[in-house]
Amino acid sequence: MSSPPRVLVVAPLYHTDRGGLGRQAVLLTERLADLGAQPLVATRAMTGLPAHDFSPGVERAELRAGRPEIHNYERPNLENLATSLRFSARLVGLMARRRGDYDVIHVHGASLPFLIALPAAKLLRRRIIGKVAALHQGVEAGDLAGHYGPLGRLLAWLASRSDAFVATTAEIGQALGAEGVPQERIARIPNFVDTRRFKPLPRGEREELRRARGWEERVVLIHSGRLSERKNADVLLRAFAAARRASPERDPLLVFAGDGPERERLEALTRELELEGAVDFLGFRDAIEGELQAADLLVLASRVEGLPNALLEGMACGLPAVVTRIGGSLEAAVEGETALFVPPNEEEPLREALEVAIADEALRARLGAAAAQRIEDCFTLDAVAPRYIELYRRLCERAAPSGASLR
Repeated sequence: MSSPPRVLVVAPLYHTDRGGLGRQAVLLTERLADLGAQPLVATRAMTGLPAHDFSPGVERAELRAGRPEIHNYERPNLENLATSLRFSARLVGLMARRRGDYDVIHVHGASLPFLIALPAAKLLRRRIIGKVAALHQGVEAGDLAGHYGPLGRLLAWLASRSDAFVATTAEIGQALGAEGVPQERIARIPNFVDTRRFKPLPRGEREELRRARGWEERVVLIHSGRLSERKNADVLLRAFAAARRASPERDPLLVFAGDGPERERLEALTRELELEGAVDFLGFRDAIEGELQAADLLVLASRVEGLPNALLEGMACGLPAVVTRIGGSLEAAVEGETALFVPPNEEEPLREALEVAIADEALRARLGAAAAQRIEDCFTLDAVAPRYIELYRRLCERAAPSGASLR
């Protein structure tokens, strides 16, 4: 295929400031356009999002699915299911109307819209790719057969008919294989970081950021990401409450940069633990890199993750990390070299790791420098985007993939 690949990118949440999956979709699509691809983005029409200067090289089609003020609908309930179904129905309509404008469909998040778009793609004779973002939630390919009884097994079989999958971690690749996807149709492509935006700052600039936030004399721990149940922020709060007592002279501050359904409960727990003044809820930030560049330590206590963007972005800014030993975190960071790992759902090991990291400035400096270098070596946008171009070309150049029909 000599002409540039024409790609319909499906990203229900296509924005840089409402979660890692949406941010990855925006940055990747804009870079694909820079590399000569012709992307058309199908996204959900929403209100109340921060302004973003989208690239003029990327055409966006906003599909009305109702409830435009609701940005995330990850909780399993009938309202969220109805929103996803409406989006999926309008997506199929767009696929039919614009079928002459794309050759490949790339769905970010291999959940319900992907499953509904897949049969339509086969009827329209277009290739389709699903990017699997995470496991252990029962909503994406690779994690369907064990849920919903016979329906889950049917959905897993349907998903396995995809022309290709992008697995961001080895764990996801293995799960897809276990649900019947041939290994030759699984592309291992990690998440990435835009290192032009996320990068360590010179000492003087970093100190200026800290002064502007009132962080000069404190050791600042930052949790970046959506405040949802799977992030285990309540475990983090309890561990932090105990750890800060070991280093009162360092006046540790825990900052939550993000928002979500758990915020109200976490704020109540903060008051219960008497952590007022030691914990700050910032909400969503338009430029999260400023907080990451000014902080001292990234902390993620999640029990479920794919390849967490928050970890990659923090490492790119030169932050050492304390993270749970799960999923893609084990592929992004190196234990003892760029991060300290702890088991998920266990407060005591997390407390111990926080105490060590808060007290040891030299350790933080060593881990942070190695973290920034690892991102430069393995996880830059410039290195990852061409791999998608190659995947699109490979799909478009070959004959109908064997085993990928719906028969």
